Amino acid sequence: MKEKLRYFTKENYIFILILPLIISIILFFYEKIFATIGLILVVLLYFYIKKIDDNNEDFFQAYIDELDYSFDEITKNVVFQMPFPIVILEDGKTIKWHNSNFKELFEAKNLIGKSVNNFITDFSQIDFSKQSTDPITVDIYDKVYEFYYSTIKREKFDDELTFIYGIDNTSDENIKKIFKDRRLVVLTMYIDNFDDLRQSTKASDRSSLTGEIDRIIMNYFEKFGAMVRKYENDRYMVMIHYDDYKKIYDSKFKILDLVREVKKGNSIQPTLSVGVGLSGSKPIDIYEESRISIDIALSRGGDQVVIKEGDNYEYFGGKSKATEKISKVRSRVISQALKRMVETSSKVFVMGHNNPDMDSFGSALGIYEGIKSIGKECYFVLNEVNKPIENIYNRTVEDLEGFRENVVTEIKALELMDQGSLVIVTDNHRKNSTEAPSLIDRTEQIVIIDHHRRGNDYIRNATISYIEPYASSASELVTEILNYFDESFKARVPVAEALLAGLTVDTKNFVYQTGVRTFEAASILKRWGADSIIIKRMFKDDFEIVKYKSEVIADSTVVNDFIAIGHFNREMDGSTLIASQAADDLLNIKGVKASFVLTRSNDKIHISGRSLGDISVQLILERIGGGGHLTSAATQLDMSIEEAEIMLKKAIKEYLEEEVEKNEDNIN
Repeated sequence: MKEKLRYFTKENYIFILILPLIISIILFFYEKIFATIGLILVVLLYFYIKKIDDNNEDFFQAYIDELDYSFDEITKNVVFQMPFPIVILEDGKTIKWHNSNFKELFEAKNLIGKSVNNFITDFSQIDFSKQSTDPITVDIYDKVYEFYYSTIKREKFDDELTFIYGIDNTSDENIKKIFKDRRLVVLTMYIDNFDDLRQSTKASDRSSLTGEIDRIIMNYFEKFGAMVRKYENDRYMVMIHYDDYKKIYDSKFKILDLVREVKKGNSIQPTLSVGVGLSGSKPIDIYEESRISIDIALSRGGDQVVIKEGDNYEYFGGKSKATEKISKVRSRVISQALKRMVETSSKVFVMGHNNPDMDSFGSALGIYEGIKSIGKECYFVLNEVNKPIENIYNRTVEDLEGFRENVVTEIKALELMDQGSLVIVTDNHRKNSTEAPSLIDRTEQIVIIDHHRRGNDYIRNATISYIEPYASSASELVTEILNYFDESFKARVPVAEALLAGLTVDTKNFVYQTGVRTFEAASILKRWGADSIIIKRMFKDDFEIVKYKSEVIADSTVVNDFIAIGHFNREMDGSTLIASQAADDLLNIKGVKASFVLTRSNDKIHISGRSLGDISVQLILERIGGGGHLTSAATQLDMSIEEAEIMLKKAIKEYLEEEVEKNEDNIN
């Protein structure tokens, strides 16, 4: 359209007509004839301007129509000539139209009228009525496409049309894959029990033993193109590309089994711990990730792989019992380091885990006694006395002079703390599971003494972290520490009995998780005056508790032929104690290898797991946020008891399936 458009608005009319109208009105007072002629001219001018404006509207409408037609033609040409696949869906599913590029993606001859989900299954998960700018990534044969869409609602036809176009992103994805596959992965590896392994082997066989382990490790990783360097007698570092590491990952780190099978005159089975670092912008960052991973693997008892990628952890192995260390050198070093920290601190606060048991209370009381023996101000943090520790607590308060005055709640402890305070945590290494989590944030001086395998949420800023999963209990570790505190040290009888009670409970009367050092610790406590008869009396159950445990056993079911699951569907004081004891009792049933009991506690579902050693209840409960030992573990879930049981059964199924796969791989 070449004619120039003229536009008249209301303001234009007024501006053009106002002057002649005013002149005509003025002339009316002087010469009525001229005034009348002027008014007639104003009216004629008005109609003339209006005609021009009407013509302009016609021209403008014609211009819009022409532009609309031109735009339709351009759009059609562009759509048909676009070099990428396009499809239009009716009501988010049925193919109404497509271009040739879309049809070429599939082998079907006719796509019109069929569901797009038949060809791109990923679309079945998308609600196209909800607009989104995020692409839908789809693999189609050997190519990767990113699809974008826009949906319009047609009121006239009462339906929706979705316009979808795809961009071939195969090249970018291939570059990403190459980058990912060729990125560096660092593995740090330790032989867990190297010193004990050498001592258990004849001198003439030691070189053959270490040589065989070296050969297996070198050959295993070199076949994947990795670089292996042995930098200490029991330590190795491996550098490998991610795509080659993935093959090792998919084989579930068979190297653990290969090292475990080495026999060259050794009476102790060698085990390997592996820490894997995957993320980091620089090689040193990836190496540091692997060092963090190996520390966690060792603190979880060794014989396993810990993989760290960012803040996420993954575990392989850890199905065998932690090997007891013959040497007590570390125990002596920790004892002296702890003593020095206590002497340089202003105040000391000792605590176990929340909802304390005998081992938590006994180990914390032992540390309290050691600190008091060197004349330091010490407080025992305890918010409430629950059923499991009621008897031992009452006896300690009565018989241990000065103890009652030094028991404080979390709130009181926060008031007493100062900058030089030391916090010691026993029988636990998780901040949120401590009796007073807020104390951890108020000091930089923290000591951890624990026997549970380390989980992801451990206290990371501890000055001393003494975590030994081989130990039967925290009470055993504390007894050894106190024995090295001072040559003349001797715990008072109530403290010795509390430690022996903790040791007895966690070993189930010296049956589970016991070693030579367990009995040596018990003998120390007996020398300090602990009376096992008094401890036996403390363990006597009320008639109601015995009845409740019987209810759990009567209500239990056996799944997978050898795993018992019971319920104690009551929330009451001591419900977790009943659950744990009932889980122990279920193991007495013939054929049962593992047991789990679910109960209510503090508006959550508590699960206690026990096993005879053939099944790792720790690995099962770790899948649902728990932790513990091979034979004893627990977790808490914020859901209904029915939902918790479903999660537990799923975790059991996944664990057993992995065990079957591993056994099949070993046979092959």
